Amino acid sequence: MGDQGVVLGADFTLAMLTATAREGRAALARLLLADACRLPLPAGAVHGVFSAALVNHVPDPATALREWARVTAPDGVLLTRLAARRSSTVDPAVSIAVAFPILSGARRPRVWIG
Repeated sequence: MGDQGVVLGADFTLAMLTATAREGRAALARLLLADACRLPLPAGAVHGVFSAALVNHVPDPATALREWARVTAPDGVLLTRLAARRSSTVDPAVSIAVAFPILSGARRPRVWIG
């Protein structure tokens, strides 16, 4: 990240962002109220995207993965962790099968899904 880098934390709900700020985490990142499937950022705006178990909770995981790839710089990193629950509606094999065709264009960040 370096001296000039900025961490951006995004959530769909104001309540979660408020709780984050209340716990003192707002000092660690700029907080953004946003839909993970429609981020208000230009293409290639970030050097990395990390998502912890979010893809399991969005209505359309493919749309979320496409959006995260869109905002990630071509030489950036997209890292997502799937929820460990067995009852998850997202199968890791399906997520990987969906992610790689989506991310196989000319602008391809490095991707880890696990």
